[in-house]
Amino acid sequence: MRTAAASAIFLVLGIWATWAITGGFELLTTEQARRLDTSRKQPAVPEIRLIDQSGQAFHFGAWVREENKLLIVDFIYTNCQSLCRALGSEFQQLQQRIVERGLHSRVHLLSVSFDPAHDNPAVLQQYAGHMQAMPDVWTFATLGDVRELDALLQTFGVTVIPDRMGGFQHNAALVWVAPSGKLVRVTDFDSSDSLLDELAGSN
Repeated sequence: MRTAAASAIFLVLGIWATWAITGGFELLTTEQARRLDTSRKQPAVPEIRLIDQSGQAFHFGAWVREENKLLIVDFIYTNCQSLCRALGSEFQQLQQRIVERGLHSRVHLLSVSFDPAHDNPAVLQQYAGHMQAMPDVWTFATLGDVRELDALLQTFGVTVIPDRMGGFQHNAALVWVAPSGKLVRVTDFDSSDSLLDELAGSN
């Protein structure tokens, strides 16, 4: 009897602990937690200094508000031979769909490098050319001050880990930033079409 009672207590405690850790069973993975946390808190883009592929410096938050467009952000490094290349290919397709839907005046793409030691403006310019990026639709940027990288990654919920082979392991998703400068959504690439359709239908 005592064993059954103890087991029941441990079961209840286990369920309670799982409920607490997962936010009421809503957070099943770290990535799901990141997405839910972003949509709930909607943090503001930090006012850090970025430098685009043409060498033009700008303050992130102010630039978003001045552009007054929905911004779709991903994080990359140009030496990546796997995940980032897939991300770049997906962004190429997303760029095409934005143009086809006539949304380039309302939506902008931004790829931010988290490897500023290598990805200077000249490297980003070459990379942008390789990706056939249209400057009025897709911007590439790096950090003006590497000391601000941690704050940027933390705001966007991006985890970057050196892989000891000169590269990085990192999570990947699209972060949607409203014209107000608030992070409002984190999605996969396959969710983008429906969201773009919504925007196109609201013209």
